[in-house]
Amino acid sequence: MRNATSVSQSAAGAPYGADWETQRRRVTAILLIAPVAIMTLLFLAPLAYLIWLSFGGPSGPNINSYKQLAALVYLNLAYYTLQLAFIVTIACAVIAYPLAYLLANIENAVSRFMIVGLLISLWLSVLARTYSWIIILQRNGVVNNLLLQAGITDEPLPLVYNETGVYIGMIHILLPYMVMTLYPTLRAIDSSLVRSALSLGASPWTAFRRVYFPLSLSGLVSGSILVFTMAIGFFVTPAILGGGRVNTIVMAIQNQVQVLVDLPLAAATSVVLLLVSLLILVVYEKIAGVERIFGKGR
Repeated sequence: MRNATSVSQSAAGAPYGADWETQRRRVTAILLIAPVAIMTLLFLAPLAYLIWLSFGGPSGPNINSYKQLAALVYLNLAYYTLQLAFIVTIACAVIAYPLAYLLANIENAVSRFMIVGLLISLWLSVLARTYSWIIILQRNGVVNNLLLQAGITDEPLPLVYNETGVYIGMIHILLPYMVMTLYPTLRAIDSSLVRSALSLGASPWTAFRRVYFPLSLSGLVSGSILVFTMAIGFFVTPAILGGGRVNTIVMAIQNQVQVLVDLPLAAATSVVLLLVSLLILVVYEKIAGVERIFGKGR
């Protein structure tokens, strides 16, 4: 009798469960319409137009623009851009890690003030921050005056309108992104794991190297991806602090549009830059695993 009752209840509940599942899928599909439409309109459609333009556009299908990119000048620009982004990423990681470590492990008014300062720096205009470095690094700027007064140098150092100024400006602008990416990861590490390693006889350096640092790799990798991809596409800072002496592939695109007025070539350069960024992301995934950044699905 009990089995018959349970079977009848299951039979009665099955249509309701199926109907609920259908309604859930329908609501999910409706909610996805707006995001998909916006992504198509603002991202996929412009990307498709850019690819179409890179292959000739109105003049018909061809790969002439991509052939031009094989010239030595563009290969050198691409190599320098990747080198610049790589060095800036490494510098940001080296500087940001101890800073994020302090912020994550020291809770006082100073750490909170530093976090607020980092957030405020992200809200400031990149253009304003870039021009401020000209004032600081110029021949009569703050840095050179301090060096001369301290007797460290006999004459002002060339710190701006060259590679040095570009590196300083880009590291300064991108450093908060690395810190704010690392901070939540370091904050989430259970300190009892390190204490356990110390209680088992490990030295502080060994506990950090074998326990703490591996747990922080996900934040370090995600921060590196963010900084590297942003550094590849940087335009304002190299253009201003480089003083025309530091050229990147992004500045080449600007020249192709405004000076050469060669839109297919500019589109082809942009597509190649996008593909290089995607390739770098794939390499990161092979080395560290993207699932370590975003977490494995349940």
